[in-house]
Amino acid sequence: MILVAVVLVAGLAALGVERLTSGPPAHSQPNASRIPPDRALVVTAGPLTGTWRVHTTAVVIGANGHGSATWPGPLRAGESEATAAPGHADIRLTSVTGRHASAVVTGSTDQSVLPDGPTRLSVTSEDLLYVTPAKATGSSPFGHSGLCGPRALSLTLAQQEAANINCGA
Repeated sequence: MILVAVVLVAGLAALGVERLTSGPPAHSQPNASRIPPDRALVVTAGPLTGTWRVHTTAVVIGANGHGSATWPGPLRAGESEATAAPGHADIRLTSVTGRHASAVVTGSTDQSVLPDGPTRLSVTSEDLLYVTPAKATGSSPFGHSGLCGPRALSLTLAQQEAANINCGA
């Protein structure tokens, strides 16, 4: 009887050690690749919600933290910023604290303008949105200048100049 109990305890101990070292069964681990995009993490955007623009570059962020950016594409002979095919990227906020957010950019059509990957967003008291990618950008406004929100866009050119902002035409 004692021998059976010792063997049973030893067998259970061995089973426990095996389970601890091998991890949980594969079927219990979530598969992130199976989560549909429309079910992805939703973050309340708060003060980052809205349309932000400078010249022909724009960022639109929905209240659910999902958004996009557009900018003028490469200019060919005879094209202007207004007529060039636009570049595009998707933006998904991952966390928001006050007027600051962390985000992920995906699907960028031009990595030198707005690269895929982690990005920080901040809204200033002047109603400017700064989008600062982790990777350096070229001459795009991303990482260099602010995009105007509704309050800044409603200012006259003289008022913008007095506030030291430029929302463009």
